[in-house]
Amino acid sequence: MSWVERIAEVTRARPDRRDIAWAPVDAELGAAVPSDFRELCALFGDRYFNGFLRLMSPTAEDGVLYWFRTHRRNSRYDHLYAPYEMYRGPDQPGLLRWGDDMTEGEYYWLADARVDPGRWPVVARRDGLEPWHRYEIGVAEFLHRMLTDDGFTPFTVAGTASRSFVLPEGVMITSAEEWNFWAGGDSSTGG
Repeated sequence: MSWVERIAEVTRARPDRRDIAWAPVDAELGAAVPSDFRELCALFGDRYFNGFLRLMSPTAEDGVLYWFRTHRRNSRYDHLYAPYEMYRGPDQPGLLRWGDDMTEGEYYWLADARVDPGRWPVVARRDGLEPWHRYEIGVAEFLHRMLTDDGFTPFTVAGTASRSFVLPEGVMITSAEEWNFWAGGDSSTGG
């Protein structure tokens, strides 16, 4: 079973596959993003997992290409990402953002167009003041471990809900009642 299939299973999601025009994304980035991310985007789109981590779609208003364009044009804030550089295309390997979370967490690949994208490590931090963590795994495995592995510190959300879930596209949790419904913490709300 693939990591993407495991995510669908653990979240009990019934994703609707969507067609994504990857050719323009790849052309602009100068590299293809990893296949597990493509599969996650095709199945889940721009959604929050456990109401927390958002998988950025490639072309959303604040998605992968937005962050790439912002950093390609502007190096003003590069010092905030030290010791890493930002990915600015095939000639400058570096961080390429694929996700964020509700507490200012940042999730990137250490992207290098000269390397098979399936080998790009995940680089993440809880917020801009925290240290970076590097994982030699793909996005799907990272997300699955985040959802299910209590020992996957500091990124685990396992145990914060009685079950893992993925919110419908465009939905965010804004109250304790909504949390209980989605997280299964209160049977009186239908969760």
